[in-house]
Amino acid sequence: MDKYSFDRFIKQKNQNRGKKILKLVATFFILSAISYVFIEFKVFKDNNTAFYIFMVILATAAAYFNGYFKAPKEELEGHFDGKISFTKESISIGEDNYSIQDIQSITIHNNDYVGKKLYEQHEFETKGKSQGVDNQLILDLGNRKFIEAEFKQYTLGEFEKMKRILISYHKANKLSFDDLVYIMKLEYDIDKNELKKQIDKRS
Repeated sequence: MDKYSFDRFIKQKNQNRGKKILKLVATFFILSAISYVFIEFKVFKDNNTAFYIFMVILATAAAYFNGYFKAPKEELEGHFDGKISFTKESISIGEDNYSIQDIQSITIHNNDYVGKKLYEQHEFETKGKSQGVDNQLILDLGNRKFIEAEFKQYTLGEFEKMKRILISYHKANKLSFDDLVYIMKLEYDIDKNELKKQIDKRS
């Protein structure tokens, strides 16, 4: 029986969100108070240029204080718990098993992988590397019931190793052809055409 498994990852709940919001609000009021004092007491008098430079420095310091210039964290914010396993007949998430016949549709987001470059503010590359756990499986069971789970992926094209299983999901109308192309990261027409041939052979 064809079977392929991924390590299941459970994200840690973000308990610091409230603190971050409070820090942002506090920073805003502090900057506003400083600006008011400097304007009210005419610290810079008529030197607007010096005042603007000072405010830019303050804003930069506030941004740094709130973590905007810090590199993304490399440590895992969560823990591993069991496996996510795929077969032609079912998908298992930990101890729970879901028959393909009971699944309306399958959605897989798998753009993260071990060693992927990390970027600060989505622009500047850092020395850190991804742990490959920002991937998601969503099962639509119908009646507005969805099962979601995260998993670890070692390479970007890892799902191609379970091509036969994915094709069986496509033939069962759980994945579209475009879904297959996205999940297996097929970029070139020659690879897409080869996939079509393999699907037709199994029809």
